[in-house]
Amino acid sequence: WYCKGRLATDTGTFVAQLSEMCSSFCLTFVGFCNVYAISINRNQIETLLKELHHIYPTGSKNHYRCPHYFDMATKIMRIEFLFYMIFYVYYNSAPVLLLLWEHMLNGYDLSSNTHTSTWFPWKVHGSPLGFGMAVLSITVGSSVGVGSSIVTQNIVCLLSFQLKLHYDGISSQLVSLDCRRPGVHKKLRIFIAYHCRILQLGDQVNDILNFVFGSSIVGAIIAICMSSVSILLLDFAFAFK
Repeated sequence: WYCKGRLATDTGTFVAQLSEMCSSFCLTFVGFCNVYAISINRNQIETLLKELHHIYPTGSKNHYRCPHYFDMATKIMRIEFLFYMIFYVYYNSAPVLLLLWEHMLNGYDLSSNTHTSTWFPWKVHGSPLGFGMAVLSITVGSSVGVGSSIVTQNIVCLLSFQLKLHYDGISSQLVSLDCRRPGVHKKLRIFIAYHCRILQLGDQVNDILNFVFGSSIVGAIIAICMSSVSILLLDFAFAFK
């Protein structure tokens, strides 16, 4: 930034490029935070999944809508995967497609624009090797963010629907509970203990994912603010990309 700032002639363009680079860095930072959160809480996540697997209802329990929640969770995870992959492919293929388009129209007069206005310690414009290394480095960095985000979102979806399954099963059993039958108070005690256990599991899920949610919110807010500065000072189409 110091070397680039000394050579910059237009302050507005320099600030816009700086904000755009910070926006991209924040998204990569969120990806690394997701990797850190999953790695540091790996044992807790495995223990929680084992506990949920242990109390998972069998097929004979009609109060649990297992196929319904399984289909919903699977559909949401598929939609999230397609959403991330579509934008990942678009984001990383745009510089190469733009370069091919310019080559077909202008011949050898190429702009060599990368994903964002990121500064590299090597020559990018006018150097095929430097341009390829720049595109590759940004592609690898974005793959870390996208991959970790997909894994994190799948874990959140899995744990959320597991808890929803048990909450729905408890409510269904309480509704069908007949207070006129003998021994119903024993079943009610079992339901209360079961409900307390599910609440404890929910607290564990919150403790594990608090760092993920916090880093995602902070990173997204900073990225949106930096992108807005880039949109106001630079090109709307380029910043929107």
